[in-house]
Amino acid sequence: MELQNRSQSPRLWTPWTGAAIFALVATLTFQSTAQAQVSFASTDDVDVTYAADVASIIQDNCQDCHRAGGIAPMELIDYEDVKLYAPLIKVKVANRLMPPYYYDNDVGIQELKHDWRLSQEDINTVVAWVDQGAPLGNPDDMPPPVELLDTDDWSLSAEFGPPDLLAPSTPIDVPAAGLDLWHSPIVKIQGMPEGQERCIKALQVKPRGEAKTVVHHANSTFQLLQDDGSFQGTGDRATEYAMGKLGEIIPDGVCRVMPADAYIRWDIHMYPGGLGATAVNDVIEGNVVDLGIWLHPADYE
Repeated sequence: MELQNRSQSPRLWTPWTGAAIFALVATLTFQSTAQAQVSFASTDDVDVTYAADVASIIQDNCQDCHRAGGIAPMELIDYEDVKLYAPLIKVKVANRLMPPYYYDNDVGIQELKHDWRLSQEDINTVVAWVDQGAPLGNPDDMPPPVELLDTDDWSLSAEFGPPDLLAPSTPIDVPAAGLDLWHSPIVKIQGMPEGQERCIKALQVKPRGEAKTVVHHANSTFQLLQDDGSFQGTGDRATEYAMGKLGEIIPDGVCRVMPADAYIRWDIHMYPGGLGATAVNDVIEGNVVDLGIWLHPADYE
């Protein structure tokens, strides 16, 4: 079974000291290898320009995050934007730190769906372009701008339309400064047919508006209302969110069950003042995190 997990954000691990030392050595070795590869490639005599060679790489791999309202720290939409950060882009790309998809390039399955890693050819192209002074080239060679979804839209709506079900968290104000906050409301799933189990097609968690600047991660689990008014978990997680994750698509032919008459329990971690480059350092009023769920037809098998 192949699960398509669309994610831009890596999972962070905290290994024991011995493993950490080993990982550090391995990382330095890998980065040295990458730098050696791109250094060799960048000495090629072929002229590389932004318009003809680099713009399409930036469009396909960077602009979804590096734009107004995105989760990344700077905009990389126009040539002037990209040239300003060209030296930094070279370092991040050469060391495979961007796009942020930290998958082992030497061990395990390498043919992945929705693979965010740049090819070595693309890495060499970007590095050669920076080494040659980051020239624009002929503007007529520039690819047309890509059409990006609004940052408040559902990322999976282009494939599936609007979600069939919604489970928004209850609103909470997040202060401009202070300690980490946790919010764990239980909410009714909006639009769920009563008394029916259904097969889930896809799920996505999306903080609303400026909420994405303070929501670090959010877990959601299915809950059932008991006769005494309490809730009991089904043992099934609906999904999880970390900054940058786009969603999950369940493979064809698989039924991931949505329990009948289920509620959602949220477990949301928020950071007052904002997270990293997306920080707004202001009060976020009415912070809400939405869960969108797409369903298969009732007769799906």
